[in-house]
Amino acid sequence: MPALLSTSDHGYSALTRIPLGEANKDRQEKWFQELLFQNPSIIPISDVHPGSTGFIPICRELTIQKSGGASVYLDLFGITPEGKLVLIECKLWRNPQARREVVAQALEYASLLRNWSYSDLSVRLQTTLGTNSGNPLFDKYRKADGPLSEEALHDRVARGLRSGDFLVIIAGDGIREDVLAIAEHLNQNSGMATSLALAEFQMFMGGAGETVIIPHVPVRTDVLTHRVYLGQGGEPITIEADSEQNARTEAAIDPEGAKRRETDAAFWQAFCEQLEFEHPEQPAARRGGFGWAKIPMPEPITWITAYRTAKGTGGLFFRLKGEDGLIVFEELTAAQDQLETEIGLKLSVKVEKTDPFEASVGFDYPANPFDDEIFMSWLKENANRFVSSLRLFLAQIA
Repeated sequence: MPALLSTSDHGYSALTRIPLGEANKDRQEKWFQELLFQNPSIIPISDVHPGSTGFIPICRELTIQKSGGASVYLDLFGITPEGKLVLIECKLWRNPQARREVVAQALEYASLLRNWSYSDLSVRLQTTLGTNSGNPLFDKYRKADGPLSEEALHDRVARGLRSGDFLVIIAGDGIREDVLAIAEHLNQNSGMATSLALAEFQMFMGGAGETVIIPHVPVRTDVLTHRVYLGQGGEPITIEADSEQNARTEAAIDPEGAKRRETDAAFWQAFCEQLEFEHPEQPAARRGGFGWAKIPMPEPITWITAYRTAKGTGGLFFRLKGEDGLIVFEELTAAQDQLETEIGLKLSVKVEKTDPFEASVGFDYPANPFDDEIFMSWLKENANRFVSSLRLFLAQIA
């Protein structure tokens, strides 16, 4: 589709769409990498990951070692001002095989990076950037006016590496239907914490050499957890994911209910994104279902639930089950006074079953949980304290 460009004489000149890889023999994938690296503002980061305010390029051709001694090279490596690592693979589509393989290639990079610590990343960046800095990632981040402190950035990146919480972008020209189909499949079936997005860059040229490059996001995959249910014979049962059509149907049948679900989802998503932990090994919180989110914890606790109900109650709690749960429960009740002093709240402890054993332990929110700002503040503060105290307690009784 042609485009028009305004000229200095108040007229217009026609621009013609030109595939990036065919525009000029000098404009190949290395040129495309350099274009994005030197002009990071053209990367549609806020469309790919709502809430992110920009992309800070760190390096090109980041070397990532595979098992057996082989290495692969990530085209662009960077970070958002909020501390999320961004992996970009550039591809000027030439054949269907390359288009499909680049998706697997990009996800392989994310899988390999998950094995790195913050120190591993620093050492690799020292080599790639040719610097002796003890913290090259923060040096680049600070130079780009990133808002986080060195300690805060370290914690967020380290947590992202442990959980594989990356933003992977496949950047190319002319995203094809087969790649869209692969991305949509991953959207419905992946259990990864990694977010995958496709970003298309369209180039238009005029007769006098005028060039316009326009970014476009044809599809983005959301972060999902894939749960497998087993039948009585142990065979997996397929659970169909909710489709966009289902969401529109529900909104038409019950518009007020659909609005409540949308508001609830936004609240818990904000909680998960804003919650920060002082404990360096604590994974990020994740949305559960309607009205709750979960904070992963070591066994036998499994996770802490943050919740609020339509009846106007809310709080934090976890369950203990079985023999191991009983042992931890007995130790916990013996140390209850100490835990309450550390956290600053009165524990609610309830035995729900004795055979098999099951109990719940937590804190009740003392006010109206639908005052979002105040409840959110309470949740974040006390979830952090709860996690720190419980992890130390579990380590002591291990």
